[in-house]
Amino acid sequence: MKTPFLTSPEMKTAVKAIIKAGSVISKIYNKKYSVKVKSNKEPVCDADIISNRIIFQALKPLGYPILSEESADNLVRLKSKKVWIVDPLDGTNDFINKTGEFTIMLGLVESGLPILGVIYSPTEQVLYYAAKGEGSFMKKEGKTVRLKTSVKTNFNQAKVYTSRFHFSEIEKKFLKRLGIKKLVACGSSKKLCLIASGEGEASINLSDKTWEWDICAADIILSEAGGRLTDRNGKNFVYNKKYPRNLNGYVASNGLMHKKII
Repeated sequence: MKTPFLTSPEMKTAVKAIIKAGSVISKIYNKKYSVKVKSNKEPVCDADIISNRIIFQALKPLGYPILSEESADNLVRLKSKKVWIVDPLDGTNDFINKTGEFTIMLGLVESGLPILGVIYSPTEQVLYYAAKGEGSFMKKEGKTVRLKTSVKTNFNQAKVYTSRFHFSEIEKKFLKRLGIKKLVACGSSKKLCLIASGEGEASINLSDKTWEWDICAADIILSEAGGRLTDRNGKNFVYNKKYPRNLNGYVASNGLMHKKII
C-alpha cells in the first residue's frame, strides 16, 4: 500500500525544515543585516542565504536534487524523477520593508508535476501544506483546518490580490476591464494561500519575471483547495524545466472564475 504523502518522510522533513528556517529568519528580521543586489536587480539578504542553507541541510539526506532561487543550478536535476523546488525567502522586498508578508516555500515535483507543497509565514506562524489527492490544509495556533476556495463567480464581488512592489499598469488596466473593484496589495506567495483559504478570489502576474520556485508549492496548495493556477494562456505548469522561468506569467483563482479570466 502506498504511503500517503501527508504523513510521508518527505512531508515531515519539509515541515520541520521550513519551521526551523522560519524561526531563524524571524530573529534576523528584527536585527541589522546586509542586503545585496543580484544580477537581475533583485535584492538578496542574509535571511535568504541562511534559510537556504538550513533547508538544503534538511532535504539533502532524502536524496532528491534541489532547485532553489539562492543556489547555483545543477542540471543533474533534469535526470531525476523527483525534485525539490525551493524559495528560501519569498518576498525579500517585503522582508526588507518590514511588511511582514514574506514566506518560505518548498515544493516536491514528480515527473514535472507537484505532489507536495509547504508554505510557511514566519511572522504569523502559519503553515500551509498539501499533498496530491489528499487535500490542502492550514495550521495556525495548534489548530488544523482544511482549505477550500470561495464560490464567488461575480467579478464585481471578487477580492483580487496584487503585488505590492511589482504591480504593472497593464495588470491594473486588465483588472479594471474585468470590473474588479476590490484590489488588495499583498506580498509573496501569501496571495495564493489566501485564495486557497477562501479569503480572496484571484491574483495575476502577466510578466515573465517569476520562476518555478515562486509558484510550485502554492500550485498544489491552491489546486488541492479547489482553485487553479495556470499561465496566462490557461496552460497548467510543468516544473523542473531546463530554463525554470515562467515566461507566460500566471493566473491564480478560486477555480470558478478561471476560465473567464483567461
